[in-house]
Amino acid sequence: MPATAPATEDDRVVPFRGSSPDTNRGAPDGPLDVKPDQIRLLNQHPSLILVNLINGLLVVLVLWHSFPRYLLLGWYALLLIAVPIRLILARASKRHQWPTAAATRLAVIGSAATGAIWGLLAWPITVIPDLSYSVFIVFALGGMTAGAVLLDAAYLPAFSAFVLPIVVPTTLAFVLRGDPISLAMSAMLAVFAMVQAVTGFKTNHWIVDTLRLQVQRESLTADLRIMANHDQLTGLFNRYYLLETLASELSRARRMHTPITVAILDIDHFKSYNDTFGHEAGDEVLRATGAMLKDAVRASDFVCRYGGEEFLIVFLDSAAAASLPRLKSICDAIKQHPCRFDGRTLPSVSISVGVAEYPRHTRSVNGLIRAADRALYAAKKAGRGCIEILP
Repeated sequence: MPATAPATEDDRVVPFRGSSPDTNRGAPDGPLDVKPDQIRLLNQHPSLILVNLINGLLVVLVLWHSFPRYLLLGWYALLLIAVPIRLILARASKRHQWPTAAATRLAVIGSAATGAIWGLLAWPITVIPDLSYSVFIVFALGGMTAGAVLLDAAYLPAFSAFVLPIVVPTTLAFVLRGDPISLAMSAMLAVFAMVQAVTGFKTNHWIVDTLRLQVQRESLTADLRIMANHDQLTGLFNRYYLLETLASELSRARRMHTPITVAILDIDHFKSYNDTFGHEAGDEVLRATGAMLKDAVRASDFVCRYGGEEFLIVFLDSAAAASLPRLKSICDAIKQHPCRFDGRTLPSVSISVGVAEYPRHTRSVNGLIRAADRALYAAKKAGRGCIEILP
């Protein structure tokens, strides 16, 4: 068996999802988890949390002569504590990419704490006789809950944690006042709360659907990129990737004054093999050969299915003479490795190899491939199952 390069994350051969039953991936069985994206949206504009301080200051100024000032200052002090903490945590979560569970808990706790502080304004509603002040408070709280639809609806628990501590005590405060206008106000607040809930739910539903579509689109784009660069049967890189990457590598080798070796490997008598054992058996041989080639090269090299029963290996920073021992080991291993298909053992195959080197034989991509192909023809002419280097 050939010496096998250790598997690393730098390995440039990425398994194609459709190349084997184990790698096929269809649509997910359940809904996509987009919670990280929901939390990202919650923390997208953390500076908007400062709106709490601005509106809170307006409330203090309006109620300054109608409610105990030390209570107003204490209430605003709570905002001055809660809002900066939320702002700092939101920015830290965004910058340091905190785990989703921790970011979620902090978002809900922060929304609940801020909502509870605003909910304390139900107390002035119960003790200030002038109803106009109560209407102002309702107007201020309504603006805050309406803003929550825009800021917190991305994640329903955070939205609910902010809105409920505001709406419930405010509605009860009007009920406790007991006069007809206050009772009517409490009924209107209940209706307003239901409208807010429906709006928040629909907004959340739209955001989640949009995020899931985005994730699916990104997944599809990744699949298409893999399909564009990989051979479906073997999972190896295809000719398109070869031509694009080899051109870049030749430019690099030209700057660094390093050699590159290209080897074209062809399975001998493959048409007869297909005719004898069937095309499905031939496909299994191609898959097995591709897998062995991939495992036998260095992580810096790459293997392509060039077409039909032909494979191509690019040995970067390697002269042809240095690549010969590995190529001989690969050929011996493939010849000694029979494939199993449909419960039976198939005969092993032999490989003919043509080798060319940059810049020894040519300085262009097409010229290098043509040179290796001429060497392959020489190997076929010499009796197959051998390796030939262009003179």
